[in-house]
Order: sequence, then structure tokens, then C-alpha cells
Amino acid sequence: MTSAKRRFFLTLAILIVTIVVIVLLVVTRPEANMAMKQPGITRVEVTQVVQRDLLPTVEFTGVLRPRQIASLRFEVSGELMIRQVEPGQSVDAGDLLLQLDDADYRDALREAESQLSETRAALERDQALLKLAGENRRLAEREYQRLEKLGKGSLASVSTRESSRQQLINLQSEEARLGFGRQSSRARLARQEAALSRARRNLDRTRLSAPFGGRVNRVMAEVGDYLQGNSLVLELIDTSALELEVAVSGDVAAALSLGQTLVVDVDGRQVQGELVALQFDPDPQTHTHPLRIRIPGEGLLPGRLGRVGLPLRPRIDALVVPASAVMREEGKHYLFLVREDRLVRQLVVPGIRQDDLQLIRRGVEPGDLVVARDVEVLSHDIEVQVESDREAR
Repeated sequence: MTSAKRRFFLTLAILIVTIVVIVLLVVTRPEANMAMKQPGITRVEVTQVVQRDLLPTVEFTGVLRPRQIASLRFEVSGELMIRQVEPGQSVDAGDLLLQLDDADYRDALREAESQLSETRAALERDQALLKLAGENRRLAEREYQRLEKLGKGSLASVSTRESSRQQLINLQSEEARLGFGRQSSRARLARQEAALSRARRNLDRTRLSAPFGGRVNRVMAEVGDYLQGNSLVLELIDTSALELEVAVSGDVAAALSLGQTLVVDVDGRQVQGELVALQFDPDPQTHTHPLRIRIPGEGLLPGRLGRVGLPLRPRIDALVVPASAVMREEGKHYLFLVREDRLVRQLVVPGIRQDDLQLIRRGVEPGDLVVARDVEVLSHDIEVQVESDREAR
């Protein structure tokens, strides 16, 4: 058999098999089900919009800081001679912490004291001389006036009167000179008294004492270091009380008042505190109101996190729904209302949230039925079957 005949019979066999398969598929296919499948009805859980009195709170978290932190500096320069404290050490108010070499400052004090003593002695001398000059001037005035009264008919010559007049002028000039010297001495005395006070203060400034009772946090100088004035050398903190500082919005600040008692949670421990500072004018950058809550520091360390629930303004007869009933989409908020077994997607304006309740400011009325949960899979105007009816709790 030639190769052409073999290809012909092979093609014919393939064609016959294909026709048989098609016939078998047509014969054995199932009958078409012409019945249309009915769409299912969505079952939803609903709740009523109810009115409640709310006493909402907002929780804030902050870091506990010491009530008082002092960054201590020497106001004068010198070599550090004494270091009395180490970090972590407790001190009382007035305790010596650090001390500079004070030899130069003691010498300056003694020099100021000696100059002041000399000026005081000179002032006393000038006052005594001025008193004598005043008496001499008064005697000369009386003598000159006596000679003037005698006149030309007296035995007193013109030269005697002129001599008396000249002496009076000299005494007046001396009295004026002594008066000016006394005023100069008084001015010099005031300057030297100021210098003496400054020398005493500088000597006191060589000793750095604790301004309040607390705990040394850092010491940044060693014995032998030469310290420049106004350089930071020690940090002292007051841990008898700690403060929690947070920044709140205006509606929170409006519900607070100084002296108000608040409870701070520190690692599960409830500590009663007091609102000691509240900035009424908001920060221009953040538009928030910083506040500080002071709590006892016993058993607590700075740097721990503290949480506080701050009360807001009470809401009377507020409309509330479960928070799970609110759908958020593109920055807007919606509720699904049930009207005659169909859903209506309603745009609403929410308010604050308290626990599992969401306050609704506008968009619904008391008694409206809304879908309580699983609202993300729902859409507008679908038929639903109510599964249960309960009020918001």
C-alpha cells in the first residue's frame, strides 16, 4: 500500500472517531434546567436609634516627668575642689553639692572690706572738718557784719573790713570744698559697699547648694576641673511628685478646671492626681491646650507612661447607635436604615464615641431602625429580612 493511501485512511479514521464522539456528547448531555434561580434575601440584625445621657471621656497617654528639674550652674569661674554628691543620691534643701577653690574670692572680699573701712574713716574726717569750717565761717560772718555796722565813723579802717571780708570768702570756699569732698566720699562709700556686697556674693557663689530637696540626676564635673561661669555642672530633680503632661483639644479643655481631681493609670496602678496647669490659649502650631497633672511620686520613677481619662462635656438626650453600625466611605459616614424590608443608605454626621456607642449629631431620628453590624457588605435598596430587634446598649 502506497504512502498516499495510508494517509487517506488515517485521516478518514480520525474523522469517523470525531463524528462518533460528537454524537455521543449530544446524546448523553443533560436536559437544560430552564427554572431561574431565585436570589436569596439578606438577613440583617437591626437596632433602634435611642436617646441617652452620655458622660464621655477621652484617654490620653504621656510620659511622667519630675515635678521640678533644676539645671545648676556656677555663676563664677574656678577650679572644682569639692564634689559631695553622686548621681542617684538624695539631698535636702541647702545641702552642699559642689565647691570651687575660693582663695581669690576671699582675698577680693578682704580688699573690698579694707577699702570700705578707709572710705568710712575719710568720710568721718570730712564731716568733722566741715563742721569746724561751718563754725569758723559763722564767726567770720558775725565779725564782718559788726564791722559793717560800725561804718565810717568807727575806728575800724577800711583795710580791716576788707581783710575780714576776704577771710569770710576764704572760709566759705573751704566749707564748700569740704562739702563737695563729703558728697564725693559718700558716693565712693556707696560704690565700695556695692563692691563689698558683690565680693560676698561671689564668695558664696563658689559653693553650689541644693535649692530644694530631691535626687541628684547627673553630675558633669570632676574634682580638678576648671569650670567657667554659667556652665552646666549638675542636674537635680524633685521626685516627691511627678507630672503627666498631655495636649488636649478645645472641647476637652473646656470641660476641665484647675484643682480638678483626676485618676492616672501607671502600669495598671491607679493613682489619684490633681490638675495643676492648663493653658487656656491654644498653642498656635498644634491648636491644642497643654496641661499638667501632678501625682505623688512615691514608688514611681520618671519616664514611665501614664494614661488618664479626661471627661468631656455631658451630652443630654444624645442620639446613639452601636459603633459597628456606622460605615465609613471616602471620609463620610453612613447608616443603613430599614424601611419596609429594604435598606436605605443614610448620610449622617457623627459625634464622639463612648465605648461601643457612637453619637449621631444629624441624619436620623429616635426610633429609626438601623443595621447593627456587618454593614460593609451591604448596599442601598436591597431587600432584607430582619433577624432580631434590639436597642443600642
